[in-house]
Amino acid sequence: MKILNFIQNITESHYLIIAVAFFVGLLHPDSVLWASPYTTFILATVFFLSALKIDLKKVLRQLDDKLTLVIINIFMLFILPIIIYYLFGLFFPSLAIAFLILAAMPIGMTTPLLTEISGGRQSLALVLTVTTSLLAPLTVPFVVKLLAGASVEVDVLGMFTLLATVIYIPFFLAQFFKRFWQEKINKVSPLFKSLSTILLGILIMIIVAKQSEILIEGFNYLYIVLLFLFFIALHFIGYFMIPWRDKRDKITISVCVTYMNFTLAIEIANKFFNDPNIILPIVLSIIPWAIMIIPFRRIMMKKIS
Repeated sequence: MKILNFIQNITESHYLIIAVAFFVGLLHPDSVLWASPYTTFILATVFFLSALKIDLKKVLRQLDDKLTLVIINIFMLFILPIIIYYLFGLFFPSLAIAFLILAAMPIGMTTPLLTEISGGRQSLALVLTVTTSLLAPLTVPFVVKLLAGASVEVDVLGMFTLLATVIYIPFFLAQFFKRFWQEKINKVSPLFKSLSTILLGILIMIIVAKQSEILIEGFNYLYIVLLFLFFIALHFIGYFMIPWRDKRDKITISVCVTYMNFTLAIEIANKFFNDPNIILPIVLSIIPWAIMIIPFRRIMMKKIS
């Protein structure tokens, strides 16, 4: 029993899992790359496990607060990219497009999991993930073209299909399972957090492995400093964006604003840009993305308690 508890504590420790995943992917990419075709399945599984814990009625009630949803979607997909692009254009013009792409991304697919471990509300995170992801195929190319002067070709149908695979199918499949096997799900649900954390680690390991050469050869401390400042600022902006919400909602919004879909950003950078000043910061964003959740979670859990 003690061994099982020890294993569960280790697998629930996202600190350890993320750190190990990052360094394994960085130092031993060849042992990981075989799993790269399965990233979509991994994301879908994490989302499925998160959705099993969510009551559909509670999710639908979140839709009643249209003001909050509209504010967050407009801010994330339009206002934030504009501010970031012009801010970096003034001080670091060579990095403006890289940070523009990061800022224009929808909420990450694993945000409901990160929201849970930080003490936020999964249901609100799920709704925001769905809405920003659904709008992103239209907003990302428009914002990048408008601000950077370059038209980014985005396969809207292909992206929608991917989003349906990763978000909608797991969500409605989970609701189907909950409808008929809720009691059995309740019995095994304590294992979901461990499994989701492991899958998140595997996902990070694969992404780092795919970009390991760029990460090692093009490492730049300026990129790291700016990225950490960027993520810290996003935490504050998200937390205080809607001051009339309670602490759990503020935590949720902060996580949603900060932890963007960096995998999509990496794919866009690799597909449409060759400039290392664009590709490297986006790839390196995985470092603050993986690390900043640790101090943020500690601070937020103290606030809740």
